[in-house]
Amino acid sequence: MIFAVWMRRNLKESPVFEEREERVDEKHESVLEAGLRQRKGKAFLLALGLRFGQAGNSGLVQTFLVGYIATTLLVDRSVATSAIVYGSLIGFATIPVVGLLGDRFGRRPVYLALTALTALFAVPMMIMITGGSTPVLVIAMVLGLNIGVLGLFALESVTMAELFGSRTRFTQLALTKEIGGILATAVGPLLAATLTAVTSHWWPIAAMLVAYSLITFGSALASPETRGRDLVRLEDAA
Repeated sequence: MIFAVWMRRNLKESPVFEEREERVDEKHESVLEAGLRQRKGKAFLLALGLRFGQAGNSGLVQTFLVGYIATTLLVDRSVATSAIVYGSLIGFATIPVVGLLGDRFGRRPVYLALTALTALFAVPMMIMITGGSTPVLVIAMVLGLNIGVLGLFALESVTMAELFGSRTRFTQLALTKEIGGILATAVGPLLAATLTAVTSHWWPIAAMLVAYSLITFGSALASPETRGRDLVRLEDAA
């Protein structure tokens, strides 16, 4: 935390954010008026959909599955937590690589590829996790974390900012992050626990991973390509 505070205090604010107040004042509009002028919140809804996949998958992979593996599959608790640590370490490479791919090929194609892979991998991942082999379980967790969570995080961090115009970017981005987190991350593990208890099977977990990924897939499909967009523009991209 001390390092984070030091780093933030020593980072310069982005030029786009510093110029925002002056540009908005030129239009003589309040943030509320500017928000109402946007196209009925289309960019906000698209960003919320993009957030759903990453946040929902994160709640299932990094939170629910750790407990499920220990309490339902009766595997030593350290196995799942160690898998998350390994996956996070690999994520130090995954995040910049996915970011570079997004810069090279565009946000939408990489979003579509990652969400499709996550949806296709959901059932095989659960088969690997419940198969009884500890190394295979760890591999499944590492792959699921890097494809369906950290990979999407790398894209989300830039794409959601690019979707919004500079007039209301900070407010809309903050709301999208928090509302998406509440709807997906907070509710997801509880719903997964209920469904797995009722069915006594792992299929609800896979179904939820597929559903979250398809929501983001659809949002990416409906979103405009934002790579290279001028972040000084006041209006939303959609």
